[in-house]
Amino acid sequence: MNIQQISQGLLAKFEKSRLVFWQDTDIEFKEQLEELDINDIEIILLDGQSHLEIKQRIELQEPNTPFLLYSNVAPNIPERDWLFDIRLYSEDFYADSSSMILNELGMRMEFRPIISQYRAFFTNKVRVNRLKKLLPHSANKEELELALLAATLKIDSPTFTGILLDFLVKQGNDIHDESLFDELSKYNLTATFWRFAADEVGYVLEKNDDGSTTEPEFIDLIIKLLFTECYQSLINSGLSSSHSIFERFKINLLPIHLDEHGKKDYSDRSGLNSSKRATAVNIIKSMRESRSMGDAYNKLASFIEAELELKNLLGTITSPQDLQRVETFESAEQQFIILLVKKINELDKVEVDALISHRLTTHWALIQPNYAAILKAIRAAKQFYTLKQKYIDGFQYDSAKEMYRAYEAELYKFDMAYREFCQHANQVAHNGSDILKKTGLVNDIETLYVDWYLHDLAITWGKHIDQENLLNDWEIMGVPNQYDFYNHQVESIFNTSQVQKVFVIISDALRYEVAHAISDQINNEKRFSSEIKSQLGVVPSYTQLGMASLLPHNKISAHIGSKVEYKVDGVSAHGTENRKKILAKHNGLAFKASEVLGWTNDEGRQMVKDTRVVYIYHDQIDAIGDKAVTENQTFEACADAISEIKLLIERIINRLNGSRVLVTADHGFIYKSSDVVDSDRATLQAQPKGAVEAKKRYIIGETLPEGDNYWQGSLNTTANLALDTENCSNAEFIVPRGSNRFNFVGGAKFVHGGVMPQEICVPVLRVRELDKKQQTKLSKERVPVVPLANPIRLVSLNDKIQLLQAGAVGDKYIARELEIWVADPDGNVVSHKQVAMFDATSERQEDRRHNVIIMLNGSGFDRNISYKLMMRDITQPNRPIDLEPVSVTIDLAIQDEFDLF
Repeated sequence: MNIQQISQGLLAKFEKSRLVFWQDTDIEFKEQLEELDINDIEIILLDGQSHLEIKQRIELQEPNTPFLLYSNVAPNIPERDWLFDIRLYSEDFYADSSSMILNELGMRMEFRPIISQYRAFFTNKVRVNRLKKLLPHSANKEELELALLAATLKIDSPTFTGILLDFLVKQGNDIHDESLFDELSKYNLTATFWRFAADEVGYVLEKNDDGSTTEPEFIDLIIKLLFTECYQSLINSGLSSSHSIFERFKINLLPIHLDEHGKKDYSDRSGLNSSKRATAVNIIKSMRESRSMGDAYNKLASFIEAELELKNLLGTITSPQDLQRVETFESAEQQFIILLVKKINELDKVEVDALISHRLTTHWALIQPNYAAILKAIRAAKQFYTLKQKYIDGFQYDSAKEMYRAYEAELYKFDMAYREFCQHANQVAHNGSDILKKTGLVNDIETLYVDWYLHDLAITWGKHIDQENLLNDWEIMGVPNQYDFYNHQVESIFNTSQVQKVFVIISDALRYEVAHAISDQINNEKRFSSEIKSQLGVVPSYTQLGMASLLPHNKISAHIGSKVEYKVDGVSAHGTENRKKILAKHNGLAFKASEVLGWTNDEGRQMVKDTRVVYIYHDQIDAIGDKAVTENQTFEACADAISEIKLLIERIINRLNGSRVLVTADHGFIYKSSDVVDSDRATLQAQPKGAVEAKKRYIIGETLPEGDNYWQGSLNTTANLALDTENCSNAEFIVPRGSNRFNFVGGAKFVHGGVMPQEICVPVLRVRELDKKQQTKLSKERVPVVPLANPIRLVSLNDKIQLLQAGAVGDKYIARELEIWVADPDGNVVSHKQVAMFDATSERQEDRRHNVIIMLNGSGFDRNISYKLMMRDITQPNRPIDLEPVSVTIDLAIQDEFDLF
């Protein structure tokens, strides 16, 4: 520092006071006093003079004269210092580098030893300027040191949590990087970091037998952080023996407790009320749940998991409930899945659904779609098992009508559960995992579906067909026939409402249960309403006959030549162009779904302008399932069909001004994932004489023979074909009994054409737009969620509260996802934010109770202050809704963590 800078600094002090003390204890500037350019200011050398005389001079003799009081000796204690009272109202000046730095930072001189300790840091103006931006006003020693750490690491958060997270991310991105602490070492800050690690998360080094301590290692801190979070999650899951599991690794959990000799002390296990443990747990959770830090977390967790062979550790846990809240390591997710599959038949459906709903909101299921697919497959399997238990005595009905209605009401859920299971299991297999196969779940569900459900369903249904002679009178009382679709469904809308235009979506092979999924999804939304019913499909249940029966007509006739052709009032019903001709007679049009989805708004409105009926042909399921090379993708095609049909409905109503949409199909289908075998074949020595069209599941011709392994019938009965039309044929059919096939040519897993409920229970969805009043009346509310205790009382930093889902998800309510945390009266967040899904469908209140773990951050909670439990609906992340807060009392008690659960 040059003499000019000192002069300017002194003059600045004299602007505040006429008396300035300069304690130059290092005697750096004594010889430069005469060079000072400080105008008429008197300089008094305090050392060696009577301080009493100096006091008389500056206060009594020259009360207006400015004095610089210079000394190379530290002041006496106040009791022996004649000038102490003057010092209290005067200014102090320091000219050493540490003091000048403090002046520049606007900090008190008491921090001069700290500046000296980290002197190397202040040799660079860029670093100093960075530090200025990070220092809080009136910073204390800890805040200054944290700002020094943050400025050195070039991060914006001068908190230990922010600094530690920065280190964790850097280590995660490069596991073997040994240079993390190099910058801190340059500026003497390494020990400072470890001191904060001890203060904030309880990381200390225990002493060796010889009394020495080892150098701290960052990887050791990472291990302890991860193990502490994992341990706490096990405790939160209810596993009281979790401490003994971790002791096998001889790794202390944070905070580490040492006895008076510096040795590990195992006697103190009251970690739930340790703010240091809460900080450690929340640091790991924050890193894992952050979009920007999540990848680094995954790498760290994977490395530690492999290094310490944690699969063996978590493999000792035998209950999925004990792992329900553990997200620390991927092997916990894997072990949870294995245990859930093993225990699936020991747990009731409500418990399985709750476990899976929670796991689907957790880390590994969110970042790895394969885990979510596995969990959804298990949920579908449990649905299948639960249904099977309900029908443990088989399918027993008094009539075909009763059985058809049973399928329409509930039995279809077997097919839905099987489809959903296979869809997700296929996704898992395609991603290279065989967990569902290894655990036997795939084989068990396949066996039950094919050898029990399809087999027994076919036998019972077949008996009713035979006993009631249904194929000679293809009607079920109260169930409309497919060939009456136009009159019964389309014209009825015009006859009973003011609607001027009806849109009809015909999706090839849209099975009843798939259509039910579409209807359920629509009804869970707000603007539209969907009602699902069914119609009795034509037999054989295949495309050309089904499509013809859905068109407006007076007569449908079959014309047999080299193939079978169906005509509607004399016009061929094959192909979209021919169907347009038929519809044109009724002021109708026909389009492919791809055309409609490709229209602009103006194009679409012009296309359907002044049209009464618009048929839209959609082909996703049949296009994939009815080909040998793609039939394995049938259930994936069903999922795509659901999305596409929903999109078509939205386009029709939102862009084409449609208010009524019907969704139906030409036929359904039967599908099995396993390879077809000889027992799937219906015995037929050769193609019968008179056969014209022979497919896997039906044969059409004239004068076809009867047989024991198949049914024989006439299309004029099962499809209401006319026999009084020119050149028409008296077409007959044969279809195999049960779910068998005549041949396996071109693939045989996906079949249709017969009379099984899956093929002939043809869906009809009636979708309409709701006005605002109807939306209010008919729309489902998100299920209410309320605490079981009000006010809530928390007695530890890691406590459990119970929330009640006040209604069952179903006809009245839809599921909701909540983000839950605790805030202080000023709205500051004082706990970790937890996410919970409320989607229970049980009518029993006790099945709808939801445990949420509240993990408080920090310390200093006041039992006399009313905190708030905040609940934010994040079901639609772009439109969050805050629920009414609930009062919370935080009364931290010291208690053993093993007594909490």
